[in-house]
Amino acid sequence: MSTTPKTQSATADLVAALAQLDNVKANKVVKANFTAKYVSLDALLDAVKPVLLDHNLALIQTLVSQEGKIGVSTSFLHTSGERFDFGTLLMKAEGLTAQQVGGLITYARRMSVSTACGISVDLDDDGSLASGFRSATVSPVTPATPRPLTR
Repeated sequence: MSTTPKTQSATADLVAALAQLDNVKANKVVKANFTAKYVSLDALLDAVKPVLLDHNLALIQTLVSQEGKIGVSTSFLHTSGERFDFGTLLMKAEGLTAQQVGGLITYARRMSVSTACGISVDLDDDGSLASGFRSATVSPVTPATPRPLTR
């Protein structure tokens, strides 16, 4: 977040908005494995934008591209003109199709919004679809049989 001084009103509105935001329920299932769930960008925005608006804040996300990476920069703009920057999230985009780049941008927007708002999704595929990984089932670890100590 930006370290530039902010007016007390803008900062108070930001703190109040962040305190009011709740975690969001996953509403989509990853088609590749039907087990991982995530929240869609539209559902996430529907959950956070009204709260931000109630506190005189607007969400701003801009597309960023540099050195083979693409992503988003996320900030909140207060009605006073104060801006709260939450950084830029970049991911490797070389070799991706147009559809994959679109998915990457959507994923970056979701992750950046949820991070800036300090909220979580109950379940998420952790980017496995965008990175080409499939979920693996993890088998429980069986403890080794203890061996007696000998001299």
